[in-house]
Amino acid sequence: MLGGIPVFAQPDSVVSDTLEPVNDFFYEDPIDFSGPADSTQIEVREFSAAEVEKLKADPELIYTQPPTVAETLWDRFLKWLGWLLDSLFDKSITTDLGRLLMYTLAIILTIVVIMMLLRVNAFRVFYSGADAGNQNYSIFHENIHEMNFEELIREATEKMEYRLATRLIFLYALKMLSDKHLIDFKAGKTNHDYVEELQKGEIKTGLNELSFYFDYAWYGNFAISKSQFQKVNSTFLIWMEKVR
Repeated sequence: MLGGIPVFAQPDSVVSDTLEPVNDFFYEDPIDFSGPADSTQIEVREFSAAEVEKLKADPELIYTQPPTVAETLWDRFLKWLGWLLDSLFDKSITTDLGRLLMYTLAIILTIVVIMMLLRVNAFRVFYSGADAGNQNYSIFHENIHEMNFEELIREATEKMEYRLATRLIFLYALKMLSDKHLIDFKAGKTNHDYVEELQKGEIKTGLNELSFYFDYAWYGNFAISKSQFQKVNSTFLIWMEKVR
């Protein structure tokens, strides 16, 4: 007993076990990493000095930027125009509205090309379909009461100016109707206005047919062949007998 506290002796085996280190935990046997010697044959290669110089002299392999030059206003405009076209075409294929505009433009260009190939005056074609309500544009500037139509038609026919002869025939028809007081001939009226002034009947039907030939030749700017003009003249002669 030590100081009133009992002391118990422990067995030697317990003391021995607690003081001796555990070899399996604190120590590991060394591992041998040795292997066979490397016997690979190494071929030492060097760059060809001539090939290097050849590559250095190749202009396609020179990536240095050329010295910049100050841009002119024209260069800036072309660059801006290119950017604008790129942006428009980019939107035209990525949005529904852009695709609609592109299709519309393609259709218009196709129509223009076809009309150019057919030698059609586009302005006259569009105007001929809308001139019925336009009272401000005079298509007949001549004084039909002072014109010798039979002589003028004969001269145009002899010169093979069948398009002009077709127009003169229609003017001659208007003069005849004006002389009969069936229409009121005034500057500013159109051929469709005069057709609408007539009462229904063979005279109105015949003038409407002559008006069609006039539109075709004069507004449509189509060439009139000899056979086509003979048909126009025959129609006019038959119609003229009904007016007289």
